Amino acid sequence: MKGEAKPRELNVHVKTAKRRDYASTLWLKRQLNDPYVRRAKAEGWRSRAAFKLLELDEKFALLKPGARIVDLGCAPGGWCQVAVKAVGRKGTVVGIDYLETPAVPGAVIVPAPARGPTGDDDSRHRPPTERGRHRARRVGGAARYGG
Repeated sequence: MKGEAKPRELNVHVKTAKRRDYASTLWLKRQLNDPYVRRAKAEGWRSRAAFKLLELDEKFALLKPGARIVDLGCAPGGWCQVAVKAVGRKGTVVGIDYLETPAVPGAVIVPAPARGPTGDDDSRHRPPTERGRHRARRVGGAARYGG
């Protein structure tokens, strides 16, 4: 019916706490009142970022059935969930992160190696046979991983 208003979402009020600074309180309020956070929780996604990947895939067709996907900086795993659904059983999804990430059904989660004080990692010095020869499409990638 024209002119009918949608039901209004409840606005969560966050009380300030002694141990929480003002910026944290504002972040928490935004998080609790974000419609994408609510929708992600209702649809079973780990994060609201899943919707970003779904939109990107719709626009650019990044994820194809049977593809090999590497998600750098995968925590908390929302993009891995979307990728697993998109590539199907014949595809492969690998998530890598320094942060501990709970298992994502259908994906392999690999803890990123700890780096030394200089940030050096010896993986680039290994021969290609040890690094693997499979080509994979990189999806995601936080700045701390170079991309």
